[in-house]
Amino acid sequence: MKIKPLLFFALLLRCGTLNGQPGHEPRVEERIILTADDGWKLNARYLKAAETAPTVLLIHRQKKNLTEWNLWFDYLKRYGYGYLAMDLRGHGLSLVMPNGSTTTYKAFAISGSNNEFNKMIRDVEAGLAYLSTNSVTGDKIILVGSILGASLAIKAAAIHPDLSMVAAVSPVLNVNDVLSVNPLYAYGKRPLLMIAGANRARQYKEFQLLNDIAKLTCGKANVTIMVEAKGFGAEIVTKYNIRKIFNWFKNPRLPDIVELSTAAVQDLEPFEAPANGEPRPPEEIPEDESFGSAQDKTAPVYE
Repeated sequence: MKIKPLLFFALLLRCGTLNGQPGHEPRVEERIILTADDGWKLNARYLKAAETAPTVLLIHRQKKNLTEWNLWFDYLKRYGYGYLAMDLRGHGLSLVMPNGSTTTYKAFAISGSNNEFNKMIRDVEAGLAYLSTNSVTGDKIILVGSILGASLAIKAAAIHPDLSMVAAVSPVLNVNDVLSVNPLYAYGKRPLLMIAGANRARQYKEFQLLNDIAKLTCGKANVTIMVEAKGFGAEIVTKYNIRKIFNWFKNPRLPDIVELSTAAVQDLEPFEAPANGEPRPPEEIPEDESFGSAQDKTAPVYE
């Protein structure tokens, strides 16, 4: 019996073979609304992870929204990861307050331990609660945050010791009185990736301080740093280096560290190992090769 071409194409779609997942339905992103425990309505995008894969909870920076992670969405889906990205209260489309009126972050106080920026930890909690209702356990959740989002990610992980790991993009000491040092002390012995650009002197000094604290509190083997020549926030991550982050997701703990002298490594770019006297470009680094920590070096508020 002959099968008509259109019917054959439909069968392929149904079986998932055109989606790269034979026998499985294609994974489709959902647009959802989360509700924080104080009543804020939060716009979010959710993609279910492939079987056994982790889900990445993405937390954007101040004054931005979930579109900060646009580069990440396609890569996460391609590698089988799930993701949940939300607009934090007062950002993007998350403008409806508990009383039903609307506002933006521009009306929020930028000081005080109980201001709306500090209350954004409740937005992260709403994301974690949603993942829990979708049977995503803490050991399958990776928190990724940018600047303010990095502080919130570390704080959420300190509250929830079952969460697997955090990637902090451009972490700083203080964003509108959302502090990162005390949560970092409470983070514990779990993998932590910190990513920074070296072109902003003040932020880079803060990054170095946070790196020193992290190694003391989390253990050197649990802390990996990624230093790029320039960038602040999610813009640091590009199509040329994002695979290094996925390598870290798979291999988040460093092997035993061999101490090198400053003179031996000062001319090497971060994460490039010499091969025949020449450093390899990022695209030639195998996908399954984990990267090591960069050279160590040793508060303002970022609104």
